[in-house]
Amino acid sequence: MPFNKLDHTAVGKIKPRFKLQTQEGKNSMLDLILTHANADDSVKVSSHTNQIKLMLPFTERHYWSPVMNLTCEWDDYDKKTYIRGVIGPNDKVWTMFTFFYIGIIMIGMFGGVFSLVKWQIHDDSTWLFVIPLCLFIFGSIFSTVKFGKRKAHTQMLHLLRFLRRAVDSVKCVRVND
Repeated sequence: MPFNKLDHTAVGKIKPRFKLQTQEGKNSMLDLILTHANADDSVKVSSHTNQIKLMLPFTERHYWSPVMNLTCEWDDYDKKTYIRGVIGPNDKVWTMFTFFYIGIIMIGMFGGVFSLVKWQIHDDSTWLFVIPLCLFIFGSIFSTVKFGKRKAHTQMLHLLRFLRRAVDSVKCVRVND
């Protein structure tokens, strides 16, 4: 299964991705995963057409808890089903940190240009603190995200083990994207 200690491809990824393939049909794979999820109390599931969202029960969730999004697609050319998976934070957390990153980058760029122009025209360097301040805040947000990723690591492994147990009854192998 992906993301073991020998797999170094996911080291810097914020939202690790993987792809599995099987000879089984798309609907049978969806039913297989949903059946295992409904039988297991350690995972909550929601599904819509060919997409499945796996998460932990509400009592075990914390702010950094991961969510696994699975998409099943049948390829008529290869006659195989491909299961694409993405593991990431909750959508609200992801959106919030994306907003923070964009906000700090915008403030840093416009504030930096404003302070450099003010410094060149009026020889006033009071606004130059904006540049290192934005760099510090950006680094703090990045460190916070890395801390959250480490805190959610065991829960991510739990979701991966659940998926592996769910597809163990059929021949399902990991392929490179």
